Amino acid sequence: MKKILIFILLAVISLGTFDTPSTYAYFRVNEETKDTEYVEGVRHTKIVGTIDNDGIVTRQVMNYIGANVLQNNDLNIVVGDNYYNHQDDNGKWGMFNIHGLIENVHARYDHFEVIAGVNGDFYDINNTGRPVSAHIRNFEVVHRGDTTGRPLVGFKDNGEVVFGLPEFEGYELLVFNDEGQLKKKLDVAHINSDPQNDNEISVYFDNHLNALPEGLEKVYINAIDTKMTESNGNYFGKGTFDSQADLNQSIAENQFVIVGKGFNQDNLISETDTVVVQIGITGTFDDVRFALGSDRQPLVINGEVNEGLNAGAAWNYPAPRTSVGVKADGTVFFLVVDGRNKPLGMEGVTLPELAEIMHYFGAEDAFNLDGGGSSTMTLKDYESGEYMILNTPSDGRLRSISNGIFIVKGEHEAIPDPIPAWPDDRDQLSKPTNIYVDEHNVLRFNEVLGSISYSVVINGVETIVEDNELQLDLDVGLHEISIRAKGGAVYKSSDYTTSMLYQVYPNDINLLIDMIKDFMKSEIND
Repeated sequence: MKKILIFILLAVISLGTFDTPSTYAYFRVNEETKDTEYVEGVRHTKIVGTIDNDGIVTRQVMNYIGANVLQNNDLNIVVGDNYYNHQDDNGKWGMFNIHGLIENVHARYDHFEVIAGVNGDFYDINNTGRPVSAHIRNFEVVHRGDTTGRPLVGFKDNGEVVFGLPEFEGYELLVFNDEGQLKKKLDVAHINSDPQNDNEISVYFDNHLNALPEGLEKVYINAIDTKMTESNGNYFGKGTFDSQADLNQSIAENQFVIVGKGFNQDNLISETDTVVVQIGITGTFDDVRFALGSDRQPLVINGEVNEGLNAGAAWNYPAPRTSVGVKADGTVFFLVVDGRNKPLGMEGVTLPELAEIMHYFGAEDAFNLDGGGSSTMTLKDYESGEYMILNTPSDGRLRSISNGIFIVKGEHEAIPDPIPAWPDDRDQLSKPTNIYVDEHNVLRFNEVLGSISYSVVINGVETIVEDNELQLDLDVGLHEISIRAKGGAVYKSSDYTTSMLYQVYPNDINLLIDMIKDFMKSEIND
């Protein structure tokens, strides 16, 4: 009898095990049409078809863009926005459509050309335009985020993509010289409140209404950029030296003030320096150049669909979706699935379905970005020079968004070595000498012993060269040229040379000058 009961029990357990379905017992992407093109090394694939999610079939339109930034140094990932330099009186940061974001990327980084991109983080759509999560732009922590528990997706210079929760460790003051070298980093003990001892410094922004403390040095900074959210304790400031005083002055609009006992008596901050005040970030993101926020749970983890996905933006309802993924070979790709347009075969997907699609495209790791009417994907059309919108935004128009992620052509600017110590007691290099332009339009000058490179400034535009020459390609007209030898971490860079004026003539004038030179040579030889 016991053997019969045991057999029945085992049979029930066995049947129960086989009858219990997995989260997705069956998932399939059925491609009715699939079109692929390549633009400057960026792949775009559009798929029109259906997905079959355990017998539930829906019609979908999917657009994919991707590039292997790990293996291609000429392609990189940047985070873009078009925030105001200073939020307005209502605390608005500014929201712009993806075309506006692209224009701002080009304005900030003239060495990059945007090839493709998508919308980015979730944001305060009905009010300020502030992103929900932290926002890192060219190593600057512009925003620490309005909520906790929101992971970031970060992009390093070497093409590596990192993901996780940011770790913060208080505010810091960074001072950079005119070459971008870090002169010194200091802890900021307080924002908008007084130092508690002689070793602390405080920073006061223009929303501070009380008098500054007496008897302490005050360095006033004209702010290029500020971002403040008092309710969340968010502060960011970037600017240049204005004045120094030990007496109280009012804080002007778009200024911030650094206050401390004897602060700047060593001339740490000079008129040519740039000052940044930001929240310090450590751990995974301490050397990340660009980062923005994603949804709370990843879609794909270590090459496997996240079977425990049970939260996020309307996670179990079909909607337009945007996501970013990384393949095992280092390819970074973005996916936009259209939705809310069933008559045109764009039904949208849930987050678990999105995870399956990202896995289908080969994601090793994948993360959900803002979706719905924000979902936007763009690609440059080199014939027209315009940026095409690849998907069909569900609003019927381009929505103004907070930020975005872009694949760009061009190499990251090198990070200068920091100054070893402050005060700076390094020897200074000599200025370059014997500057001239030869008959082949090559700018030449004498090599400076100890230099690592040279900064050549022509009409206010800088070019860095490793050798003591530069091929010129200048328009007709008068040009102003000055040069300095760069010393890296070992030497102070030289001062710039006195400006040399160089005239470029039209071709017919050059021919005439050459004829006169030849004639003069022949007369001398005769």
